[in-house]
Amino acid sequence: MSNHKVACFFLVLLIVGMLYGVNQLRNASVKARDAAEAAQVQAESAEQEAQLAQIQLKSLESKTAALRQISEEWKPYFERFATSQDAEQRLVEVIREGNVFLISQKFESREVDKEALISDALVADLVVEDDYTKTINWLGALEEQIPSCRISKCHLKRGDRGNDINLELQIQIPILNH
Repeated sequence: MSNHKVACFFLVLLIVGMLYGVNQLRNASVKARDAAEAAQVQAESAEQEAQLAQIQLKSLESKTAALRQISEEWKPYFERFATSQDAEQRLVEVIREGNVFLISQKFESREVDKEALISDALVADLVVEDDYTKTINWLGALEEQIPSCRISKCHLKRGDRGNDINLELQIQIPILNH
């Protein structure tokens, strides 16, 4: 082969190599452009989802503002009773302070809802027989001193003596689950 043919062969080989390299670079740039466009679309979609979530959060915050305010106001009353013993002790103190004649008392801890913040409650069954005014005032003082309690049963009957009443009371005091 002559030098001229060898030079042409190398030139053709060089041109084919350059075409192959350009084709590879073009394919890589197309893949990179497609990946960038997909990432751009995904980023825009994520931004829209974030804006939607932000709007939903603000909407939820505005809808629940009153409930959260009430929750904050009542939280100290519920936090006073971390155990059934705390609630029982406070109830016994209220009875003692009221100086009412207690015929019977029964305390029982019950599960209200496992998953809820308030999962347990102390249930107290009390029977009080004393002067009408004194007993009703004591009942009001009970609700004032333990505002988180719930009176689930209240039966008033005439007492054994003149101005006495018999009060059968069932009280539920929520126990806050920390």
